[in-house]
Amino acid sequence: MKINKNRLSEWLLALAIIAALVLLVNPMNVIMTSMYAMMLLGLLGLTVITFGAFVWRENYHDEREELHAMKAARLSYFVGGGVLVTAIVVETVNHALDVWLVVALAAMVVTKLIVSSWNQQR
Repeated sequence: MKINKNRLSEWLLALAIIAALVLLVNPMNVIMTSMYAMMLLGLLGLTVITFGAFVWRENYHDEREELHAMKAARLSYFVGGGVLVTAIVVETVNHALDVWLVVALAAMVVTKLIVSSWNQQR
């Protein structure tokens, strides 16, 4: 099985993002000094920006590859929205709703509407 260098880089960056998020959540209170937290936030930001750059410069060689990318984006949007809605419901039931969950979901929905409208007008 041949692995494309760009795909391998995307997978490694995605794993780095997930690892930084898990460490930032600090399960089992292993270690969390303020310097450690700031280092993790910097690492998380850097990996997210780098991952975004890889996704942004995707090149499609034919319609099939483009269709696969669109399906992946659509499923990612659906899963992300579902996770945010679930988190909003759980946080609301616990009377501790974090405004950033609502902002993230609203940003996803508004971006989807704007891009869809723009694509239809082109």
